[in-house]
Amino acid sequence: MNYKISVVIPAFNEEENILPITEMIVAVFEKLPGCDYEIIFVDDGSIDSTSDILKNLSAENPNIFYINFSTNFGKDNALIAGLHYVTGDAAITIDADMQHPPSLIPEFIEWWQKGYEVVYAYRNEKNKHAGFTSRITSRLFYNTINNFSEVQMENGISDFKLIDRKVVNVINNLPEDRPFLRGLIKWVGFRQKAIGYEANERYAGTTKY
Repeated sequence: MNYKISVVIPAFNEEENILPITEMIVAVFEKLPGCDYEIIFVDDGSIDSTSDILKNLSAENPNIFYINFSTNFGKDNALIAGLHYVTGDAAITIDADMQHPPSLIPEFIEWWQKGYEVVYAYRNEKNKHAGFTSRITSRLFYNTINNFSEVQMENGISDFKLIDRKVVNVINNLPEDRPFLRGLIKWVGFRQKAIGYEANERYAGTTKY
C-alpha cells in the first residue's frame, strides 16, 4: 500500500544541522518501499543562515518545503504551523539537532500501520547530554503536570512522534494560542504507543529552545 509521510522540523538558528538532518531523513525514506514523503521546515525567526540553506534545499529537492517566521514565536508554535501545511497520511515531528534518531522512523511507521494513531518517543534513560539543572527542572515539570492534571506524561517525553492524519486535523482545529503540543496530543486521546529511546548527542551548536 502506498502512503505519504510528512515530516515537520522546527529550526531556530540551526545552520550547522539543517543539511545533516535532511540527509539522514531522506536516506531513511529512500529505503521504505511505497512511501512518499515531504519535509517541512519551520524557520522560527533565525538570524543565522538557516533561512538561506532552507531556500536552497527547497529549490534542489521538490519534497522539501519551508516556512519562515518573521520573529521567534517558539517551538510549539512552529510545530503547529508546520502541521497546518502537511499533506501526508501521517506526520512526524522531530527536532533539527539530531538528538532524536531518524532511524526510529521506520518503527514509528510500523506501529502506525498496525493501527496506532499516535506513536511517540520518550527517553527511557536520563539524558546524559543534558546538564544537571536541565534534568532536575525537566523532572520537576513533569511531576507537577502529573500531580495536577488528568493528562499523565512520562518524564522524558519528547516532540519526536508520529501522528495520524485524523489527529493532525483535531490538533489543527484546537483554539490554543499558547499551545503545549506534547500535552495536547496526549490529551486528545486516540490509540497511542510509547517507544523508549536514548537521546543522541546534539550534532552541532548549542540548544536554542
